[in-house]
Amino acid sequence: MNTKNLINLTKVAALSLGLFMTSCATEDFEEIPESTGIELVEKYFLGELIKVENLGNGIYADGDMLLSDEQLSDSPSEFDKDPIPGEDITKLGLANGITKWPNNTIIYVLDGSLSNNQIQVTRNSMQEWSSKTNIRFKERTNENYYVTIVNNGDNCNCASANLGVIGTRGRINMGVRTSEVVMIHEIGHTLGYIHEQTRSDRDNHVRILFENIQNGAESQFRKNNNARLIGDFDIKSTMMYGAFTFSKNRQPTITLLDGSTHPRRRPELSAGDIAGTNQVYQAGDGDGGGDGDGGTNDTCEGVDEWVRGQQYNVGDKVTYRGFLYERDFTRWNRILECDATPQGDICDGVNPYSRNNSYSPGDKVTYRGYLYELQSNFRWSNQGQCGN
Repeated sequence: MNTKNLINLTKVAALSLGLFMTSCATEDFEEIPESTGIELVEKYFLGELIKVENLGNGIYADGDMLLSDEQLSDSPSEFDKDPIPGEDITKLGLANGITKWPNNTIIYVLDGSLSNNQIQVTRNSMQEWSSKTNIRFKERTNENYYVTIVNNGDNCNCASANLGVIGTRGRINMGVRTSEVVMIHEIGHTLGYIHEQTRSDRDNHVRILFENIQNGAESQFRKNNNARLIGDFDIKSTMMYGAFTFSKNRQPTITLLDGSTHPRRRPELSAGDIAGTNQVYQAGDGDGGGDGDGGTNDTCEGVDEWVRGQQYNVGDKVTYRGFLYERDFTRWNRILECDATPQGDICDGVNPYSRNNSYSPGDKVTYRGYLYELQSNFRWSNQGQCGN
C-alpha cells in the first residue's frame, strides 16, 4: 500500500479545542483561570512523559483530553511504536492505547442532563462530521459500546472527552455554553485524535510560547515524537489549539513563525481533517448505513504483506501469516483470515469481556468490536473484527 499521501496519527490525532480561548484584540475566548491546588502526576503517553490530573476511577485529565489507565504507563518502555501484526497479544483492559470505533460508527447516548441547546449543538457537530467524512452516528439501542454525552454543569464554552474507545465506553462532558467549534473538536478526541500542536514537526510552522502558558498546561504543548506524521501540519485543523488557549497573561501561547496569530477557529472541519479521517476510517470499514451493525467485505487480494521496518499509518492494511490486519492508532487489529469464506458474524453468541469474570484458556469474549480468545499463557489474542 502506498503511504506517502496518507495523513498522520497526530493529524487525525489533531482535532480538539475543549478549553476554548479568552478575549483579546484578535480573538474571543473563555477566560480560563489558572489551576491552583491541583496535584499533577507524571505518566507516559505514547512513550512521552506528560503531567496529568488524577480524576479517580482510572481516569486522568490532560486539559480537555481524558486518558485512561490503559492509555498511560509508568515507563516509556511499555509503549511499542512498531508492533508486529498478530503479536500484540495483550491483557484486556491494559496497555491498549488509542483505539478506533468499530464500523466507522459512534454509538451515542444523550444524557437527560443536556439542555435543548446542548442537544442541538451536538447534532449540528455530528452533522459536520457525517456529511464530510466516513464517520456515522447512531443513537444507542442495545449496543455494548457507546459514548455518553453529558452536561458537566460548568457555565463555560468548554468540554472534555475520552480519547478513543475506553474499554467499551466513551464520554463527552459539555459545558453549559459549549459551541459547535468546541464540540466538533471533542468528537475528534472521541475518534482517537490528539492535538495538532503536539506534532513533532510543528516547530517548522508555529512557535510555542511556554512563558505565556498556564502552570500545569505545558504538557498539552509538548511535542510527541512517537505520533505518526502522514500529512502536512494543518493550522486550520479542528484539533489545533487557538492562539490564546491556556494563556496565563492574555498573551498568545501559539504564534506563526513571523509572530502573528492564526485566525480563530470555525465550526467546521478543515480539508486536512476530512482527508485524514477518511484515511483512518476508510470507506467500506462499516456497512455504509451508519447503524453500527455491519461488517467489512475486505479480502487479502491486492493487499501487501507486512514488512518489518516499514512505516504504517492508521487505516493501512497488510497481510501476515495468512490473515488480514488493519493498523489502529497503537496496534494491529486482525480483520479476517485470507481466502476464508465468511460464515456470519464471528462474535455471534459471544459475551462481552467483563473485569468481574474469571476466564480460562480457550474462553472467548468480545471487546471493542473484536473477538478475543484467552491463550494458555493467560494473554488475550485478537481473533478478528466482529461482523465477519
